[in-house]
Amino acid sequence: MNMNHKARAAATDRHASIDELDRAIVNLARQRNVIEHDFLVLVRRFDERAGWLQWNFENCAEWLHYRCDISKGAARERVRVAHARKTLPAIAMAFAKGRLSYSKVRALTRVAKPENEDELLTFALKTTAARVEERCRELRCGTVVSTDDALRAQARRGVWMRRDEARGMVVITVELPMETGELVDKALDKAMETAAQAGPEFKEESWT
Repeated sequence: MNMNHKARAAATDRHASIDELDRAIVNLARQRNVIEHDFLVLVRRFDERAGWLQWNFENCAEWLHYRCDISKGAARERVRVAHARKTLPAIAMAFAKGRLSYSKVRALTRVAKPENEDELLTFALKTTAARVEERCRELRCGTVVSTDDALRAQARRGVWMRRDEARGMVVITVELPMETGELVDKALDKAMETAAQAGPEFKEESWT
């Protein structure tokens, strides 16, 4: 039974185990990555042949917006990524195999070059899409931090939550690198100060 059949079986079986549901969801997510890759390959070929002229559009993004019901911003990004992946063979291969999500590839193609492609790909395969986007944003802004440092910082992060049923409260403990923790502390102080200056309707939802 292939992955599609397994996923369909899990979706229709109300008694499927949590492990079966987990595997089905992960497998479908990987297949979705592959489909997204193939979709972008077709978009690039279509754009290279100016297929959108047949519908009297000015560019491929406008055609994609109209024909595939994709927002204009998302359409422009897909066209950009479709062309960018052509110059990044290692990232394109991982994407084609479903190992990278579109979200990761979109972020990587903003900063990846032949000289840093392998390093960024290794990093992306080990972490979350959110962390990849954060790392790529740092590179775009010129922040010089190695991917090893970024991975170590991520490994030092931790969140613990404890429910106090008697008090009807939730206690959240967050462990972060010193510099990040200080930024969070300042943000909380600012939020509490804002709440103190707000009206009574806001104070009921304050941090205190």
